[in-house]
Amino acid sequence: MTMPTVTERARAIALLAFDVDGVCTDGKLYYGPDGCAMHAFHARDGLGLVMARQAGIVCCAISGRRSKNVEARLGELKVPFIRQGVGDKAAEMQAILDECALKPAQACFVGDDINDLSVMAMSGLSVAVADAEPAVLAAAHVVTRRLGGGGALREIVELILRAQDRWTA
Repeated sequence: MTMPTVTERARAIALLAFDVDGVCTDGKLYYGPDGCAMHAFHARDGLGLVMARQAGIVCCAISGRRSKNVEARLGELKVPFIRQGVGDKAAEMQAILDECALKPAQACFVGDDINDLSVMAMSGLSVAVADAEPAVLAAAHVVTRRLGGGGALREIVELILRAQDRWTA
């Protein structure tokens, strides 16, 4: 039995899940004088999430940290599942899959660090951003050309939509 190609895996994707720090952002945390953490989000990633949503792909953020600005940005982009403060990302992914009546083979997860490995292992398409930790790079079906927070998420949306013959430039 041969392993599915990346294109075959991408054709099956109905749910795009991703970590936040290091994927939607460059992983750096900036703290203001009031102690509130701030992030920078790339506009290309935002457009990618809008394009995925418009194509009918369910988007969800699964993050180990909690941040009000993550809720604000992803809420602005109408991401339906924003799960923060998650200790077991694989269990959270399974709960979302169950809620959406989807199978793990229909899920893509984009990660950057070792706490993403369990959810990557259960996903039909596992993706590491270019600047991910070595163990994450080794576990991925795909490694992006772009860095986390630098359009990597948008790159994966395009890969999925092209594989599904739904890409319109």
